[in-house]
Amino acid sequence: MDVEKLKRQYEKRIEEELGAELTERPSVSYSEAYRIFREEQLGIGHSLFERLCARAERILKLKLKQSEIEQMLPFLEMAHIIATPQGVYALALLSTIAGVLVSFIIGLLLGNFMILIGGMLGSVSLFFIIPTIPKRMFLTWRARASDQLILAVLYMVIYMEHTPNLELATWFAAKHLSPPLSLDFVKLLWDVETKKYSTIFAALEDYIETWRGWDDAFIDSIHVLETSLTAGTKEDRLKILEKAEEIILEGTYDKMMAFVHELQSPVQTLHMLGTVLPVMGLVMLPMVSAFMGATIKWWQIALLYNILLPIGVYLLARSILTTRPASSNITTDIYMHLTEKYAKPKLSPPLVGAAVAAAFLAPTLLFFIKNPPVGDAAFTILPLALSTIAIAGIGLGIGTFYWYRNNTIIKIKRKMSKIEQEFAAAVFQLGNIMSQGKPIEAALPELIEAMPKAEVIDFFKIINDNIRNKGMSLKEAIFDEKEGAITYYPSAIIKSVMNTLVEATKKSPQIAASSLITISRYLTNAHRVEERLKDLLADTISSLSSQIKLFAPSISGIVVGLSFLTTKILSQLGQRLSGFEAGGEVPFGAGLLDVFQIKYMLPGWIFQIIVGIYLIQIVFIMSILLSGLVNGADKIEEENVLARNLLLAVVFYTVITLICSLFFGSLVVGITEAI
Repeated sequence: MDVEKLKRQYEKRIEEELGAELTERPSVSYSEAYRIFREEQLGIGHSLFERLCARAERILKLKLKQSEIEQMLPFLEMAHIIATPQGVYALALLSTIAGVLVSFIIGLLLGNFMILIGGMLGSVSLFFIIPTIPKRMFLTWRARASDQLILAVLYMVIYMEHTPNLELATWFAAKHLSPPLSLDFVKLLWDVETKKYSTIFAALEDYIETWRGWDDAFIDSIHVLETSLTAGTKEDRLKILEKAEEIILEGTYDKMMAFVHELQSPVQTLHMLGTVLPVMGLVMLPMVSAFMGATIKWWQIALLYNILLPIGVYLLARSILTTRPASSNITTDIYMHLTEKYAKPKLSPPLVGAAVAAAFLAPTLLFFIKNPPVGDAAFTILPLALSTIAIAGIGLGIGTFYWYRNNTIIKIKRKMSKIEQEFAAAVFQLGNIMSQGKPIEAALPELIEAMPKAEVIDFFKIINDNIRNKGMSLKEAIFDEKEGAITYYPSAIIKSVMNTLVEATKKSPQIAASSLITISRYLTNAHRVEERLKDLLADTISSLSSQIKLFAPSISGIVVGLSFLTTKILSQLGQRLSGFEAGGEVPFGAGLLDVFQIKYMLPGWIFQIIVGIYLIQIVFIMSILLSGLVNGADKIEEENVLARNLLLAVVFYTVITLICSLFFGSLVVGITEAI
């Protein structure tokens, strides 16, 4: 059945029940929203995985045990992955075979036994890793969806305040939620329409059971919502709906409390694995390269520090975020409701970021092309300084890209966040005025007069002006594409509340007043819980922020300076000992040339590039973790945190590296003369 057809059927049913036209249709259909969700929310990797599984299944037909199918199938379905367990295992087996063959060929061609063994081990591991991808995708998706559970309950309560119909309330929630949870709710209606379930009760019951162990408060809230349909009076129904709100808010608070108390250990583990232990290895690296320079290659160190370690740290950070409970924060849905003129900057963000990076990279590239740092020149301060500037260019380029792309949006989001905090009080005031039986047209001027200095009042002034001076209906005054108030206030929660207000006013001012007061109570309680949770996370967030902005860049810069000191001393020592041997003298310590493989030592500028790239990677990963802990699955806040932390950390690292290298370099002459 076509999604658009299903959508029209439910809109028609809502219109019949309300006795009036439903709110304006969204600018995109649900099939289009599904496409956007799959391409943007799930990402390119999701569709690529599906295509690879489909091709692998066509090449290799496997028969799996029923237990293996039953174990994987729920993850594929709940993560909306269009693939079969047979396709996933076929991909795993073919990838393993291909990896072993490639490793064998490369190992033989290069004559390197380590590459052969390492490649084969890595290829075999694919057979065990690939079948876990559906579960990993599901865990990532569910972590994002969990932040929307409270909003889902809110939308259902809002609708059931004036229309006690669970099926229509589910549609109302699906219509106003953004992906990924909106897709689940649309699928519930689809399943009922296609007779997979006889009623929405059965569909919801099966669905909420998938959240057991994840968010039991959500399950309890839905059960309470269902109970409200059997209430004897309207007052009893409203009390039950209020109880549903309290249950999910209290459940969120309790889960977050437990999460905060258990967070310290994994964060400390991440700090040790991502910063402390790698830095300890970096401190020893110059001496190790002096002893084993002919054996250890620069690309092996880069493989460890710039590929394997970042992957391990990222997976650990993601595992921490997947345990984060749902948030009570009702975020501003900029991506869904922000007009293009605000969301798109004048210049291309990638172009701006590339220009910044090129400005720093150009001097280094020109110098290295004209004066390749080989021999003794590789251990001087100039290549090290220029390579540091190059790393600064990479970090500043990435940071500028995120800052420029996000700068306008984050300002609007901050404004919307402030307005949403005032919105609860304004909605409560408007509800009290309308509870006296006054229509919305008469209530708006009183609200404007009662809260003249509140920033949110400008929103209601636009509505009032559109109604009184431009002859618009309430719906047009709010949702008109050109002059509607919502055009200037791109907030998902404001839009949803106004949708509810428009629908409720078609029945009576009293119904609208009751809905507004309920919404106000919910928003106030949600904000109170969110602020309390931020207080609980304050110590952990402060520690993480310090590690990202201060500890990681400073210790990395000091390590680079110390490595330059070590390699410079060994290099000059080697020159002096070689000079003695060339003159026929055999000084004490001449045998060090045989012990230290000085000519194979890793130059400071190569070492710095490896460390600098690793720093950028760690700051990137830890910033994602930091934003996820505070804001949940909020891409706007994530990009804002990434921009600020990358810019600060890279600048700090560059300054520390240059100062330490110059300072330690000035000590080399005195140390070598003393030796």
